[in-house]
Amino acid sequence: MSPSPQSVAGRASNSKLSILVVGDLLMLLIFVVIGRLSHGMTSDWLVNLLRIATPFVVGWVIAALITGAYRPQDWNLPKTFMARSVAAWLLADGLAFLLRHFVMQDRITLPFALTSIAFTGLFLLAWRLIFLILHRWRQGTPAASVSNR
Repeated sequence: MSPSPQSVAGRASNSKLSILVVGDLLMLLIFVVIGRLSHGMTSDWLVNLLRIATPFVVGWVIAALITGAYRPQDWNLPKTFMARSVAAWLLADGLAFLLRHFVMQDRITLPFALTSIAFTGLFLLAWRLIFLILHRWRQGTPAASVSNR
């Protein structure tokens, strides 16, 4: 018995969702690694990587769920997908700063906040745009026709 078209489509959707989630988390980890390297912080990698990344990852997961940033139906609606991505990014950073301040007792400086917002946005939104382009390319939709219907 061959699998139904719905089950094949569901597996493909779950696979793409997994790729999107892993890519998002990887972008946040790259942000932390680059930040540590740019400050010459090369000791206690694992402990500090986890300590610094945790508020951003937790903030992102909560924000992505709240804003619907993982809705597969938006993969064919680029403006909606990117709008949800922007909303999740901004909310996630705000949550990360709150977690860092209140839970981890870390001081949040304006330069750190602005740099974090800029670079998490750059990494997350660039990755999500690449994901969207690849998704549409695999569907046979030209990248130039990326618009909401």
